[in-house]
Amino acid sequence: MYYKTLFKHSFLFGSLVGAVLILASLTFYWKGVSINYNPTLLFINRGLIILGIYFGVRKYRDEVLFGVISYGRAFIAGTLMIAVASFFYAMYIYILTSYFDGGILQEAVDFTEKGLVEIGYDDDQVELLMSIYRKITPGIFAFSQWLGKVMAGVFFSLIVAFFFRQKRNLFNNSPIDKFNDSKNQ
Repeated sequence: MYYKTLFKHSFLFGSLVGAVLILASLTFYWKGVSINYNPTLLFINRGLIILGIYFGVRKYRDEVLFGVISYGRAFIAGTLMIAVASFFYAMYIYILTSYFDGGILQEAVDFTEKGLVEIGYDDDQVELLMSIYRKITPGIFAFSQWLGKVMAGVFFSLIVAFFFRQKRNLFNNSPIDKFNDSKNQ
């Protein structure tokens, strides 16, 4: 029962956060602003991920677990939510780069090449790295977006779960007994 409600709740909040991440990205895209390596969009995405974890874990703790959640459950709930959100965002990136705007991949390649030159790599090293980087497909690019967002979600879930862990029900004022059958565990 616990896992069924956890996955249901994580899918619901993950899909909501994913939709908001996609809307934020589309807003920048429709305005003609780059969605690759854009610090403003990155800041907005990180804020949306934190808010999604915060509200999702809080709602899960209060409504499903009756106000009591362990650190591990809060961490897993937040991570699952962001994994689902990242999946939807990665699908959006895949569709966008595959069917609508392949220039996004070229922009990423150009940005990476410019960054490598600015860092101070030799021309031979830049050319070697770019020969590998130019082979990136929309699927690999979408996977890297998914992985990056999941890693951010794991990091932020670690922090948010620390603040949400609750050893006892605030309404009951009695400590949790792990050996009884109450629903306050």
